[in-house]
Amino acid sequence: MKRLPGVIVSAIVLILGSLLQLLLAAGMAFAGAVEHNLPASSLHPGAPPIPAWMPIFMYGLCAFFVAVAVWGILTSIGLFRLRRWARYSTLVIGGCLVLIGLPSMFMMLVLLAVPLPLPPSVDASQAQTVHAMTRVMFGVIAVFYGLISAIGVSWLIYFNRKKVRETFTGAPGQIIESRRPFLISIIAVFSMIGAVSCTLMVLLPIPAGFSGWILHGWQKAAYYLIYAALLGAAGVGLWRLEEWGRRLALAMQAFGLAHYVAFLAYPSMMMRYSEAINREWNLPQPQPSPLFSQSAFYIPIFGFGILILIAIVAILHHYRAAFSRPADPPQIKSPALP
Repeated sequence: MKRLPGVIVSAIVLILGSLLQLLLAAGMAFAGAVEHNLPASSLHPGAPPIPAWMPIFMYGLCAFFVAVAVWGILTSIGLFRLRRWARYSTLVIGGCLVLIGLPSMFMMLVLLAVPLPLPPSVDASQAQTVHAMTRVMFGVIAVFYGLISAIGVSWLIYFNRKKVRETFTGAPGQIIESRRPFLISIIAVFSMIGAVSCTLMVLLPIPAGFSGWILHGWQKAAYYLIYAALLGAAGVGLWRLEEWGRRLALAMQAFGLAHYVAFLAYPSMMMRYSEAINREWNLPQPQPSPLFSQSAFYIPIFGFGILILIAIVAILHHYRAAFSRPADPPQIKSPALP
């Protein structure tokens, strides 16, 4: 079957993105090697020493970027060959781009609107220039994430069109529709990706934050592992259209909503969590900012997260009928023989 132009363009974009991921992987590997061999005497006097885990963290990022690049290259090859799995893979990649791009773009726009305190090392006469350069930097990053979000949205729409689906089935007019709604599939996949991400968080030197408590050590590991297990179970249940999976997913969204509301009501909780991360990473603590600035920074971010969770709850409620088992056809009894 003839390849559609949109499929070819998408495959090329995936290849270019994969090459960029490989370039980032090489940069992470180089940075890890440099920091591993960097003598302590070369550091700036008074600067904190490089943590021992930092080179390992860089190598871990390198492996992650390589894995993402391999995924993109294999998907682009599948698109050129019109493999059905490649279409599903592109939809998942598009959803990931939207999940990463939209919140990041929104955060950059918030940083453009909220005046950030300058470090004490900046000369007061250069404050206006530094503010202008910072705004330009945040604007460029916002445009970058906006392009990423646009690509993800376009793939979610394009690869879900009937003509494109027919191209990947190889049999026009004979598409077997799944009983699982597309949005439910997206939520299920994101839940399973979130489970993997939470599992990896156990290995990273980042404390966990739970309703104002800062968790370290085995408490942090237990928190992330339990949360990963619940997310994974919810994703599997949603994928299999199990009612318990839908209810578990609703409970996870309610937990997230309560978490966001708590952070909105008490912005100081997020500041304590940021300070704990800086202490874990041996980074200098930023100068305290007024409570108004903290609220102006966090309210739009957590408000956007609340809207996302409410949208997921609405989707799970709207498609609740898809989780009911179809009734078995009535059994027709054969007439008794005389």
